[in-house]
Amino acid sequence: MTVLEEALDAAGIVLESDALAALLRYAEYVLAANAAQNLTALRSPALFAAEGVVDSLRAWAAIGVEDVQSVLDVGSGSGLPALVWLCAGKAASGTLVEAERRKTEFLRSAAADLGLPVDVVWGRAEELAHGPMRDGAQLVTARAVAPAPIAIEVAGGLVRPGGLLALLKGRRADEEALAGRAVAARMGFAPAQIHPYELPGGVVRAVLLYRKLRSTPAGRPTGFARLRREFPTKPATAGER
Repeated sequence: MTVLEEALDAAGIVLESDALAALLRYAEYVLAANAAQNLTALRSPALFAAEGVVDSLRAWAAIGVEDVQSVLDVGSGSGLPALVWLCAGKAASGTLVEAERRKTEFLRSAAADLGLPVDVVWGRAEELAHGPMRDGAQLVTARAVAPAPIAIEVAGGLVRPGGLLALLKGRRADEEALAGRAVAARMGFAPAQIHPYELPGGVVRAVLLYRKLRSTPAGRPTGFARLRREFPTKPATAGER
C-alpha cells in the first residue's frame, strides 16, 4: 500500500480505481517537480498525502455541493485543491489561474499528463475579473492565497451571481470570516457559512463558503497591493494555513 493509499484509508475515503490511479500519478508528478521548483511546502509524500490530497477531498465534502460542472482555482500553484477534485471526478472540468509563469507551465504539463479537461490561465485574478472572465464561474476556490478579506475581493470578481466562493482555511477560520464580512458584502456576497472538518490526527480545517447574491460592483475588485495595505497581516504560523 502506498503512502497516499494509507492516508486515504486512515481518513475513511474510498475512491474508484480510476480516481485512485489518477491521484497517485498526480502526487508523484507534484513531488518530483517540487524537487526542482517550489510548488508546495508539502514536500514529503506523507505530508502531501495528508495535508494536500486528503485535505482537498475533505474540503470538497465540507462544501457539500452536487452537480458541479466546473471549478475555477485561484492561485493554483501545485494544483491544490482543483486537480485533486478533478482526478477524483468531483467536477467535470476546471480552470486554474496562476500568476507565476513557471507554475502555469507545470500545471499545463500536469493536466496534459493526467488527461484532465483543464484550462490554465496565466494572470492575476483581480485583473482577469475586469475582462471576459468577470462574474463567470460556478464555483471558485482559493487555498493559501491570502487572508479572507483579500481573497474574497481578489477571487470574488470571478464568481457568477448565484455561484459560490470556497476559501480553504485553517483553525482561525472564524476570525477570518469576521474580518472578511465587510469585504464580502461590498463584493455582493452573503455572509460566510463556516464548514469545519478534521484531518486524521486532529488537525482542524474549515471552508469559508460564500454565495454571490449580485454582480460584482463597478470598480471592483481592486489591486492586490492596495488590498495588502488595507489589510496588513502577519505571516501565518504552522497549522494556520
